[in-house]
Amino acid sequence: MTNPIKALFISYNGALEPLIQSQGIPYLKGLSDKGVKCFLLSFEKREEGALELKKELECHGIKWYRLKYHKRPTLPATLFDILSGIVSGMYIAVSKDINIVHSRATVPALMGYVIAKLTGKKFIFDVRGLMAEEYADGGMWKRGSLLYKVTSRIEKKLLKKADSLIVITENIKECLTNDDRKKQNITVIPCCVDIDKFSEECNLTKTLKEKYKLSGKFVFLYIGSVGTWYLLEEMIDFFIAAKSIINNAHFLILTHIDKDMVISACKRKKLSFNDVTVDNAEFSNMPYYIKLADVGIFFIKPCFSKRSSCPTKFAEYLVCGLPLVINSGIGDTDKIVKDYKLGVVIDKFNQGSYLSNTYQLLELMKEKGAISNRCKKTAKDIFSLDIGVSKYFDVYRSLICN
Repeated sequence: MTNPIKALFISYNGALEPLIQSQGIPYLKGLSDKGVKCFLLSFEKREEGALELKKELECHGIKWYRLKYHKRPTLPATLFDILSGIVSGMYIAVSKDINIVHSRATVPALMGYVIAKLTGKKFIFDVRGLMAEEYADGGMWKRGSLLYKVTSRIEKKLLKKADSLIVITENIKECLTNDDRKKQNITVIPCCVDIDKFSEECNLTKTLKEKYKLSGKFVFLYIGSVGTWYLLEEMIDFFIAAKSIINNAHFLILTHIDKDMVISACKRKKLSFNDVTVDNAEFSNMPYYIKLADVGIFFIKPCFSKRSSCPTKFAEYLVCGLPLVINSGIGDTDKIVKDYKLGVVIDKFNQGSYLSNTYQLLELMKEKGAISNRCKKTAKDIFSLDIGVSKYFDVYRSLICN
């Protein structure tokens, strides 16, 4: 191809937020390295760090446009943002002669579809999750409500009209292929991880281990948000059961906004604060926090919408060699853990299940080097950022060539 591919990437999450720092910007950098001219349009909740990020992106040939995110009142604010995104996106698409409009999740997909329709560009819907189903499963909307019906109808249209769909699990691809929403042009690209970044060694891990007094402890680690989807109390129950078997077990919980909720839950469960540490962690130092642990854990509410879920922490745990304790029903994660013998999968949230799975975990970890190597190899084979970038590039190239 003589002319470079020019792509407008639209995200309703801010580029300054950890999610896009992990699951947006690294892909754009990789695509830029392959010759794609990338333009990023995001909605920001804060300005702190914006100048530094702008310079960083410019060094990789990425032009960043940012709009202010509006939160309240919810529906009018979102509609205002959608309109602003369409106007700004139209300007970028026309003035920069964009080939592809790539939208991450449903709200940006509505913007992207209108922009692509009006300008004759190719449109990629990077699904991430089905918004109407997620809000219904999370208890924010009632099925049958006007918002649910309208959002579901819009999503179905976007799924049908997109020139290409990206999903993050084989599970949801099968679902979309078998119903009337979309029959073809579906590519699975899971939430990937920068293998090199997470393989770096640093004295910070040793410093953190001393700070948290983890020497001689068997550390279970949870990283991320709590509430809504994340089953914090069930994770605490599992840890308490595991602690009855593993005397030196310690629970390290790292959450950036919900520390009070975690502390309250630990008190309700009568979990001694000698056995749990609650703190936050900077995204840039995440690999060094993960390497404090012996086992990574997450429990997420199993429901239909989570067929499309691929938690970022899943690949991050694996690349650091951590065996996993997870529950079933979340995207492809349970199948991967079982197929590659990477840990244990909880099917029932009860004491008996927790105890039997703890014994099973300890059996798997008798050859700690072997399971750690399997985890790292799985991360490299399935969740490598290089693989993800190559898949995105192939989608871009196929759209332009066709």
